[in-house]
Order: sequence, then C-alpha cells, then structure tokens
Amino acid sequence: MTEQARLPGPARPWSVPLGSALPPTEVLARLRAEDQPACLWGNWFEGAPLIARRPLRWLAAGEDPIEAVGELPSVPPGAGAGGVATGRGPALLGGGWIGSIGFDPGSSLLGFYDAVLRLDPSQGWVFETLGLPGREATMERELLSWRTLLSAAGATPTTTSTPAARWRVGTFGAVLPGWSVREGYLAAVEEAIGQIRRGDYYQVNICTRLRTSYEGDPLSLFAATAAELRPGLGGFIGTADRAVVSLSPELFLRVRGRGVVSAPIKGTAPRRSGEVDSPLLRASAKDAAENIMIVDLVRNDLSRVCSPGTVVVDDLLAVEPHPGVWHLVSTVSGELADGMGLSQLLRATFPPGSVTGAPKSSALEGIARLEPVRRRAYTGAFGMVSPIAGSEFSVLIRSFELEAGQLDLGVGGGITVDSVPMLEWRECLHKAQPLVAAAGSTLASELSPVPADPTPEQLSGGIFESLLAYGPNVLRLSDHLARLERSCRELWRTGIPETLATDVRAAAARGRPERRQRIRVRALPDSTGTVGFSVTSSELGPRTRSSAVVITSRPDPLWRHKWNDRSVLEAAEATAAAAGALPLFVAQDGTVLETTRGNIVWLTPDRVVVTPPLRDDLLPGVTRRALLDLLPRLGLEHRIAPGSIDDLRAARAAYWTSALSGVVIIDHLDGRPLPVDEALADRLNAALGFIDRAGDAA
Repeated sequence: MTEQARLPGPARPWSVPLGSALPPTEVLARLRAEDQPACLWGNWFEGAPLIARRPLRWLAAGEDPIEAVGELPSVPPGAGAGGVATGRGPALLGGGWIGSIGFDPGSSLLGFYDAVLRLDPSQGWVFETLGLPGREATMERELLSWRTLLSAAGATPTTTSTPAARWRVGTFGAVLPGWSVREGYLAAVEEAIGQIRRGDYYQVNICTRLRTSYEGDPLSLFAATAAELRPGLGGFIGTADRAVVSLSPELFLRVRGRGVVSAPIKGTAPRRSGEVDSPLLRASAKDAAENIMIVDLVRNDLSRVCSPGTVVVDDLLAVEPHPGVWHLVSTVSGELADGMGLSQLLRATFPPGSVTGAPKSSALEGIARLEPVRRRAYTGAFGMVSPIAGSEFSVLIRSFELEAGQLDLGVGGGITVDSVPMLEWRECLHKAQPLVAAAGSTLASELSPVPADPTPEQLSGGIFESLLAYGPNVLRLSDHLARLERSCRELWRTGIPETLATDVRAAAARGRPERRQRIRVRALPDSTGTVGFSVTSSELGPRTRSSAVVITSRPDPLWRHKWNDRSVLEAAEATAAAAGALPLFVAQDGTVLETTRGNIVWLTPDRVVVTPPLRDDLLPGVTRRALLDLLPRLGLEHRIAPGSIDDLRAARAAYWTSALSGVVIIDHLDGRPLPVDEALADRLNAALGFIDRAGDAA
C-alpha cells in the first residue's frame, strides 16, 4: 500500500552498480502495472534512461500537484557527490517526484520514488536511493529485487520487435459524434482567427484528440515507441487503471540551483527522409512571429519569479530536427529571486506558454470556449523533481493517455491571424503520424485525406483578387491583400510588392466616384517562377440581389486559391445558365461548398447563421470572413459547421457572398423555391458597406 504520510528526512543518498546492461525495453517488460512504474527516457539531467517503481508517496485525489512537488526531504550539503557517476549529468539523482502535472484539474499522475535505476553507458544499470530514514530495510529488499529482475535473462521477450501485435486492430478515429475530428478542428481554428481579429488575443493554441481502443500493456507501448522515436524528453507514469506515455521533444523548465531554463517550441514543418535542414521553416514569417510571441510570454512568466535583469533569450529561432518534423526552438533563461522556489516557479509559468497562447489568460479563456473536449493531462508537464540534482519538466505533447481501454493522442498547434485552417490541420497530422506509426497503427482515412494539389494549368495561370471600390474607397483592401500574400507564399514562396496597396488605391482613384468599380489584381508566374503583379480597373453594372442555384459537382484539385484559370468554373456556369442559375458545388461527402461566385451561408429555423468550415475545396472568402466578424455586433448567432442540401432546403433563408455583390439571396435550389428574407439581406449588406447608388440600382 502506498503511504500518504509526509516524506521523511534528511536524505542520506547512496548507490550501487548492478553490472547488468539489459536494454531498457527488456527492463520495462518485466515490470507490473500494480507497481506504479515510472520512466524517463532521453536527455533528462543530461543522462541515460531512468526507471522507478513502488513509490513511497502517490499524489492523492484532489491534492494540488504543484504544491506536492514542493514537498521534498532535506538533503545535507554535498549529499550525492559520492554517488556512482553515470558518464553524463549529476553523479546521483537518488529519487524524487516523477510523473505528470495535467493541464486539467484531477488529471495529474505523480509519485515520489525514493529509489531508481539509472543506466550508465559504461557500467550498466546503477541502483540509486535517497537513503531516507526508516527505509533502510525496504531499500535493501528493493536492491535485491532489482538484482534478481536484471539477472533473469530471457524471462521476457523484447517489446520493440512486436508493437503491432500488441496494438489492437483498428485506427485512430473521430472523437465527436456526428462531426469528423477534421471538420471540428477546422471550425475551431476559424473561430479562433475571428477572436484574434477582434482583439481577444494575439495567438492561441487549439487542440483536439484522436482516439482508439487499446487493450495492450501501456509500458510495452512506451517501450516500443520510445525505442523507435528516441524522444528528447520521453516519459512514462502509470497505474493499473491509467497511464501517460510521453514522447515529448520540448523542454518546459530546467532548474539547477537558482538557474532556470525554458526552451519553447513554436513553428513546425514536415521532415522528409534525408533532409539536413528546412529552408521552408527558416523562411516562414508566420512561424517566426509565432515563436517570438511565445518567447515574449515565457520571458514575462519567468520575470514574475526571477531576479530583475536576469531573464535573457539565449537562442532565438533555432531549427531543430525531430521525428517526422522540423521545429523552431528558442531558449530563455533566468535566475530565481530570493524566496522563490519550485512551486512558485510552476504557478508563474504553468500551463506552458507554447501550448496556450498570448496573452496567456485570454488564450486560456479562448481554449475553454473553442475546444470540444478536455485536454486532461495533455499539454501539461511531465518531469522529475530531485532533492539532489534539481528539476526538469517537458511540455506534455506527442503523448498518449490510456484509461479504461481507450487510448487518446492529443494534437494541436498555434493559431495566428494568418493561419490557414487546412494547413494547421495538416500540421497536426505531421505531428501525430510518427507516433501512430511507432505504435504499429494507422490514421483513419477521414483524418488523413490525400492533400489536394493545384493542376499545372492552375499553377501556371496564377491567381487574382477582385476588389470593390466606390470611387477612391476600396472595400477591405488589407484583407484582400493578406489573402493574396498567403496564397503567393504557399504557392511560390514569395510575398507581394510593398507598393501594391498604393497601386490599387491609384487605380480606384481614376474611376468615376458615382460608379462601382472592380479592381482586379493579378499574380502571374513566368517560366522561371518569378511572379509578376498587375492592377486593372473597370466599371460594374447593377449589384446582383438574388439568384437561383443548381447542384453541381466539381473536380477535386485545390480551390483554396482564387485561380486565374476559371475554365472549370466557366464550364459549370455555362451548363447552369441553361436553367437560369449559378452552379452550387457539393462535395462527394455531401457537404455544401460554394457557388462559382461566392461562399454559402444560410439561416437555420432557429435563426443561427451557418457557413461550412474552410477546407481544400473552399475559397476563404473575404466577405464571408467580414460577415462572420460582423454578426456578433448585429446580435446574430453564428456557427461554422458542415451542411447539406437538406439543410439549405430546411433553412429560413440562404445566401451566397462575394466581394463584388455582397450578400446575395438564393431564391431557388434546383428549380424549387426557397424561403426569402430580404430584410436580413439588406441589413447585412448595409452593415458590410455595400451601397446601391442611383446609377447602380438593381
């Protein structure tokens, strides 16, 4: 039975080499869940793997984990200096708190272990103990038990050769009934972008969970995945009922004496076999800005408990390789002020800034609103607190959580105002894929669709923006140019000219003030890949107020960009024109997408404005985004959610939106009339700045 009494002291650490060089996977395979084992694997304390079992004290239900890890036995000066050196790191750790501090209350798993095994590259396993008073006989029995376990050669097979056999047949699948994980994540990202645009925060980390059933041994899962991926800061903690398997690459906190170091990760790019660098990540202004925001947050957090002037950025935007991905990593350090200990440091910095956002308090409120399921332990911290050597915690990412036969894998990423939802989703999959593969499983097909690529005609034909001007006034110029910039960087890794906004305004100023004008900006690559830009203007006729639509299918290539090559769209329009209508594209999965002229929105029977989440087959319309920003100010509820043709037929009203026409009523669908709400259309158009002038009246 695990004791709950306060930890005895003072500690009198000692260690004994055991001579065995049994691989860590073999040692882990011989442990039992009821022994509440723990393991550190990677660069913890600059050393080799560490294994512990049978904790002296276990975090009680309802107990504050941050307060608990501050409870340590006293250690006389110089204790541990005579321990057996393990080749790297401190001569002796002896034991301490090991486990996870969960993101959500009640999700932590922590034990205080007063003995550990540590692997010395030259000597094999070393038994270390804190030597707590009253535990002498127990430690002698534990030493004998470890000797017996390590000498039982061939007692159990290695776990690394059979992870797939231990993995239940099945795939990671959806967590939300009725919605795919992908659609839910895309909607949450887009809602986050809207909240950033209105000033709630600058950046927020949005996460979701992938899930499968699992009946295998969690220690075997950890041994197999850690041996395969070699995590920088891997860890395991478990009981017979629950376990956390962490393969984290990210250092949250390292404390040595009064010195503190944090190394936040922000910025990710896929890593392919044989790559030695990531020019794409180095050139990403979005990832660099995101990383710098979190560095500022970490500096601010540390400054709350560190002496003035000691918090510095030691390394900024280093590109590091990790399993399956490249990361941008920065390093921040400081010196704890007098009177500040580990508990005060954790209260000032937890949860980690790289998995919350900036400002942190506002980002945490956004996370609570936007994420459909609790994170539990995920994005908390995993680590060890040694009364001898100090403390280290990783950010609890790239981690499995097992409970009641259900295995969860958290995935997520940082969202900024320039985020592209589908690219953020793909980043989640890039992070998840190495873990899922190492566990001997696969992602469900709906989680990992084949990425859509532009056709050669689309790519060589370039892209454009259509902007509306009333005389010299151009509607939503900055949003249009931001969309053009994102497309150019994604397609050709180039930005737009600094003078482009001035060129657009000059073109608008040449038009007649009493007329609506179309300003068209084209981006066209030449044979060398150099992109040229042009700006033209033309007068527009009356604004379209209503139209009919007919259901139409469309080829799958990428439609997130506004292509100059409109041959597919024009062919669809020519067919629909026979019915006096516009094409309404519907995906193979039945999701309503968009028309050839604009995005789709509809009003539900309970007066909620709905629009589908952005995906590869949907253009991120500037007017659609402006409408979503506007609706809360008009007292109208909105929802970003997939919809079907039946949803449109059951709606109180349906519309399409565009930069040139505003909000346009859909009055017929496949020849059948739809309910019409002209008053709402007029109200939305007025709020969006669309004007019907005498010379343009519809």
